[in-house]
Amino acid sequence: MTNIATKGEEDLVLKSARLLLGFFRIAVIFASVILILSLPIMAIFGQDILAEVGEQFVNLPPTAVLWVSAGFVMVMLLIMLLSYFTIDRLRKILASVRQGDPFNRTNGLRLRGMGIAIFVIQILSGLLGALIGVIISLLGEAKDGEQITVAGEFGLSLSGILLVLLLIILARVFDRGADMRDELDGTI
Repeated sequence: MTNIATKGEEDLVLKSARLLLGFFRIAVIFASVILILSLPIMAIFGQDILAEVGEQFVNLPPTAVLWVSAGFVMVMLLIMLLSYFTIDRLRKILASVRQGDPFNRTNGLRLRGMGIAIFVIQILSGLLGALIGVIISLLGEAKDGEQITVAGEFGLSLSGILLVLLLIILARVFDRGADMRDELDGTI
């Protein structure tokens, strides 16, 4: 027989999820602060940065590299904000589970919001890939003849699209659960 936790009780999975979400929340805030601080640094020390980077390339990179890099930072900041939004919604859903009332319309809305945010993050990741391509083309040829490589993947991913679908379907499941609860409450 399955032991169902009562209101206020937490199993190991819920405790772990709460701690992990707290860690992710702090990490996203930290990354956002770094990104915000990098913009004025780029504005103030941009020419020095270009000169330093230029030593590695055949030609000095144009000032446009700074503008595209600032755009890259702003897109990354938007991704961090959407990530924070998603983490916050997930924390609120977790809190409703801890309170014993997960199947409600508010959680359905939260799940839909998370799905939309993750979809936008997927699109912004594609934009980041394009911006990286522009930056690499603006930098030109390295002095030692080495190719510039970028670690990481940017763009739409199958797992990201599946996650969006999962969240939207789960939102509907939560809505249906809320409907069923309302029907049950109406018959008593």
